[in-house]
Amino acid sequence: MNRTHTACCALMTSALVLAGMLAICVGQRTAANEAQAEMVIATDALTLMTAQTRNGEESFFVLDNATASLIVYRLDIGSDTLEPAAGLRLNEIFGSGDENRGRRGNRR
Repeated sequence: MNRTHTACCALMTSALVLAGMLAICVGQRTAANEAQAEMVIATDALTLMTAQTRNGEESFFVLDNATASLIVYRLDIGSDTLEPAAGLRLNEIFGSGDENRGRRGNRR
């Protein structure tokens, strides 16, 4: 019975140590993925933002509020060029605000 008790205590101790290590690792990862608001410039008509999209690649996002469109540019820092990468009309993806408002009620 003494060996069983010792084994249980050892397993519980190692489980607690591993859980603590897991909590520390998860905390470090979530802190690294926080949004950086200083990278955003917002006006009434435009919202501009840069973000790392791939390892070693930056992209420049332009959200035009007037036309509800998003344009993505790829930044090539080595050659100082800005290339268009993608463009989306947000109305086609999410629908216009008037047709969705009727289905969901008048929530704000």
